[in-house]
Amino acid sequence: MNIILLIIDTMRYDYIGANGNDWIETPNLDRLSSQSWCFDRAFAASFPTIPYRTDVMTGKYGSPFHAWKPLPFNTNALPSVLGEAGYATQLLHDTPHLVNGGHAFDYPFHTWTFIRGAEVDRSWINDEAKWPSNWAKDPLFDLLEDELPTPLIQYARTNRGRDNLDDWNCAKLFNTAAEFLRDNKNRENFFLWIDCFDPHEPWDVPPEFMLKYDKTPGYDGRLDPRTFKGGAQARSNPNFSDEAKARIKASYAAKVTWMDHCFGRFLEAFESTGLAKNTAIIVAGDHGTNVGERGKIGKGAPVREQEIHIPLFIKTPEGDTGRSSAIFQPQDFFATIANLSGAPIPDNIESYDILNAARNNSMGNREIALSGIARGKMMRHLQRGYFTVFDREGYLEWHPNPEDSILTPYGSLDNIASENPDRVQDLHASGLAELAHRNADPIFIDWLKNGAPGNVPECKLFDGYPGPEGFEMYSSNIYKGT
Repeated sequence: MNIILLIIDTMRYDYIGANGNDWIETPNLDRLSSQSWCFDRAFAASFPTIPYRTDVMTGKYGSPFHAWKPLPFNTNALPSVLGEAGYATQLLHDTPHLVNGGHAFDYPFHTWTFIRGAEVDRSWINDEAKWPSNWAKDPLFDLLEDELPTPLIQYARTNRGRDNLDDWNCAKLFNTAAEFLRDNKNRENFFLWIDCFDPHEPWDVPPEFMLKYDKTPGYDGRLDPRTFKGGAQARSNPNFSDEAKARIKASYAAKVTWMDHCFGRFLEAFESTGLAKNTAIIVAGDHGTNVGERGKIGKGAPVREQEIHIPLFIKTPEGDTGRSSAIFQPQDFFATIANLSGAPIPDNIESYDILNAARNNSMGNREIALSGIARGKMMRHLQRGYFTVFDREGYLEWHPNPEDSILTPYGSLDNIASENPDRVQDLHASGLAELAHRNADPIFIDWLKNGAPGNVPECKLFDGYPGPEGFEMYSSNIYKGT
């Protein structure tokens, strides 16, 4: 059996029609979902991009969350295990982080192909950074500074000559993936990992897709790149008008639909090549984002439903379908894919076959999911919730003092902790126990149990941070002088 794993960056669970959204167009994901097992309780664990993919690659917890660091070369990674089982493994991605900055997510694969053009891709130096044709200043955003930061200037250079839809990186990605399917339609042993960066920021999208969601009279669908600047900080500007905020929200919805449109070409190739008879497709988000909830636009900590609740669809050649509420975390890709392929599951991981749980109408092996961020000195988020505990009904933003923890049901922004003290206590205790189960430092655990008095004690907070000597996350300072 061939296996395709598609990871979609910044894809919210509730922005897909098949998951109940009634205003965003996702016809191709909806079509796939109708032929798949759909999982309603899938949650990211380590957050965001690189930590999440480390969870997937290793099938392990990161004590308790993986930090943003390169993939270690001594990792018994999922593609390596499949390769040893006779699979030909291919990485196809437009997610720059996987290979930029020495992150080394290419090495476990036999072959890999990088599609250029996404955010933080560093592809070209030239004297002029001409704006793409779909960018234009808009008076709605004149309260922002005109000067663009260096990463956005580099983004413009990378996307020079982007004249038609096929020039966009998302279109190139799925067109290339379709080509891979046509080239390998007679195989029965490939593992294809497609890593799609859209709908990640910047929410830069072709005008015709913007016009699906912003029908302001006289608006031509072009975007003001000043709204991309500074990430969530610029887009969450409290001085924006309601019209400006609506346009930014529309740009995320438009990028979801644009990604779905590009995915449709891949799905057509999958169906026309006849691969459906011997190929499984797994589609999942890596995390979501905020589009106005709590006045916030963009992702961050503490992590909540908007960041962590992800879509997950599994289509198999057998053609069985259904919906499952079994709780899933990214470590479970390992066992699920290994069992589909017949590859062995390493003894030193804790991964559960979510497809098997669904087929057996089981709630699976997990009672809760644990999610959090472990990038840099993120302990400053302790006062706003160090990690989050998800169950089937809602989630607890965990604080060392239970009375300060926030309990929210899915699909709501309300804090219902005061009306549910017993549930708060249960989730609080379960979260702390799971933290210990995932090998958080006992010194840290004891400190949390005591209410986290004073400063964080000397202890091992995150496994392996900050990574190899000399490693640092590449960011705007690396672009200086270009």
